[in-house]
Amino acid sequence: AGREADDIVSWLKKRTGPAATTLTDVAAAETLVDSNEVAVIGFFKDLTSEAAKEFLLAAESVDDIPFGISSSDDVFSKYQLSKDGVVLFKKFDEGRNNFEGDLTKDNLLNFIKSNQLPLVIEFTEQTAPKIFGGEIKTHILLFLPKSVSDYQGKLDNFKSAAGSFKGKILFIFIDSDHSDNQRILEFFGLKKEECPAVRLITLEEEMTKYKPESDDLTADKIREFCNKFLEGKIKPHLMSQDLPEDWDKQPVKVLVGKNFEEVAFDENKNVFVEFYAPWCGHCKQLAPIWDKLGETYRDHENIVIAKMDSTANEVEAVKIHSFPTLKFFPAGSGRNVIDYNGERTLEGFKKFLESGGQDGAAADD
Repeated sequence: AGREADDIVSWLKKRTGPAATTLTDVAAAETLVDSNEVAVIGFFKDLTSEAAKEFLLAAESVDDIPFGISSSDDVFSKYQLSKDGVVLFKKFDEGRNNFEGDLTKDNLLNFIKSNQLPLVIEFTEQTAPKIFGGEIKTHILLFLPKSVSDYQGKLDNFKSAAGSFKGKILFIFIDSDHSDNQRILEFFGLKKEECPAVRLITLEEEMTKYKPESDDLTADKIREFCNKFLEGKIKPHLMSQDLPEDWDKQPVKVLVGKNFEEVAFDENKNVFVEFYAPWCGHCKQLAPIWDKLGETYRDHENIVIAKMDSTANEVEAVKIHSFPTLKFFPAGSGRNVIDYNGERTLEGFKKFLESGGQDGAAADD
């Protein structure tokens, strides 16, 4: 749930009161619907029926949406229901969604998950908790500057495509002109002048990014991209900087996505790599020590000291979760990778290298 005052009040009400408020008349139902961005009402002639019990189990599982339950004929009539059912009311898109199918707790929760967010949601500080805290872990992002010509047309195309993937892919747009969003552009290797642009990301154990083959932002092209992703036909998009001409002229060699494989997995070399972020304070503290280490092994026949900016370069073989991350790629054909977990001192690094990656190695997962 979010951390705004309204979110906290909503959570407290759900935790201290009944899972679903009993709505005895039309006025109570209207108050619930009108005063909330999203609300769910269960309509049951018999409040002790099995279906009603399943509804209440679902209500207990959802903290951030108010639930109501009613057996009143007037309430049924007001919302045009002739038999038992569940309706999700919302102040956006279609305005309401009627539940269809077998009324079980799990089916209700899937129904709510699929309909509680707008088809397209703008990424802001307020919406971030809902975006990241939701059940849908595949997100397609439209980086769209609000100053661009035909802004509304491009947003409408994106929204038109979104309807086909409700409950499967979350459609998000980001104002790429806004200063608060520049770090997100950097994360995807995008520059402001490259926007509007689309990227897709999965937020499972590993964050994986995908880039459409075409820059065309029509609804059909966005739909085609999403369908190909769901069918497993799109390869992850790995960022890489251009290879500097002098990448190997300094004691610490510079790696980018394009030369990582051939250097790190050179069968004749033992390669020790620092994966860093330019803005990381710990990386800045390590830099002079890493430079000294490079100087120490500058002329060594088979030890290479290297570094890679992991905010601008990605490689399939290694996933980086924190900065700095230090990994050792020993010589040989096994494509082995050893994590360094020892002291971040010149002596600690030297012991590690002289022991062939033993002294200071992290324990196996």
